[in-house]
Amino acid sequence: MGIESYLKENVDTHATIKPWYEKNKFPVFLRNTYNFYEMRILGTPCILMEIAYDMPGVVTLQKHIKRIETVTHRQVVLFYKELTRYRRKSLIENRVPFVVEGGQMYLPFLALDVKKAAEDVKTEVKHFTISAQRVYLYFLYHKNEVVNMTECAEKLGCTKMTASRALNELYRANLLTYEIGGKTGRSKEYKRIPDPEYFRKGRGYLKSPVKKVVFLETEPLGALTAGFEALAELSMINPPGHPVRAVGREQFDTQEREVIKNKDVIKDTQLVELQIWAYDPTQFSHTKHVDLLSLYASLKDEKDERIEHALEEVLQAEPWYTD
Repeated sequence: MGIESYLKENVDTHATIKPWYEKNKFPVFLRNTYNFYEMRILGTPCILMEIAYDMPGVVTLQKHIKRIETVTHRQVVLFYKELTRYRRKSLIENRVPFVVEGGQMYLPFLALDVKKAAEDVKTEVKHFTISAQRVYLYFLYHKNEVVNMTECAEKLGCTKMTASRALNELYRANLLTYEIGGKTGRSKEYKRIPDPEYFRKGRGYLKSPVKKVVFLETEPLGALTAGFEALAELSMINPPGHPVRAVGREQFDTQEREVIKNKDVIKDTQLVELQIWAYDPTQFSHTKHVDLLSLYASLKDEKDERIEHALEEVLQAEPWYTD
């Protein structure tokens, strides 16, 4: 469920949601009215209850919740795909817990813990999410940009919710600042911190964009030079002896290519080593190579001093670089 990802990212990295298989304990009218899931958040087991048909009034909801809590001895949380402002206000006034697929939530029984969890998530972050890394790269290469959530979503081709989470992640990492403005006077207008602090603080959160490596006889259309071949062309390190290319996951899925899996053929033939990335590498590059910081992220965990020196050599020419 999409709400599970939201809870993991914003409240509890260990949150889980799975089907509830003991719904036969409930009366038939409840089983026909709701879909039931088992949710665990901040160590608290709950019943997540999704309204399947017509939405009952708040008084009826409270009666149903009380009955389910009596049977299960668990907190009950309502789950909505969407929620009107009126109904949201009514639920909060009556202290009825709920979560909304779009990201809103009201969990009064976790009020104190939710605040603590947000602080814990901030300190436990070790790597960017892919969406946050994309936003980080965008700001790196557009240092004077000031964007709100909607503009960020449009520029990166993602949903507003994804853009909002990514911007918040970078803000919590002290990489972005914002001011309230825009046409409505209520929009958060984000900009990045200055060079070279932006790179210095952010480089430790980077993770490799490479999700998978396959071998092909010919390179896909639109692929960029990547990996050791790109590093060799940009530095003094020796080339790998075969082409290395990168494409985004979606780009790879739209092209029919025969992947070579025979290990002997791979060893004996100069095949194309194709990296399949979590994001489209062409989005941040205006040359035949993948962008420099994504190249760095894809190779930074290599345990070879020559590669480390070559990477630093390539990055040193950039105005945002520092060491």
